[in-house]
Amino acid sequence: MEKLDVHETCPKCLLPGMKTWDQLTDEEQFLALRLPASAEFTPEERRRHHFCPRCWHETPPRSFNV
Repeated sequence: MEKLDVHETCPKCLLPGMKTWDQLTDEEQFLALRLPASAEFTPEERRRHHFCPRCWHETPPRSFNV
């Protein structure tokens, strides 16, 4: 699994520390499953994405601002 750099920031709200699927709590995963992007990507694809715990922006790992 890819390690998350704590300096990775959300491109939308600039909060540092976007989370991988495995780093989300059960409650956060519950919310993430209800985001609009959940219809656009398969569950396997979404598990590779990163999520902002503030604004819930979802992005593939390679499009991060480091």
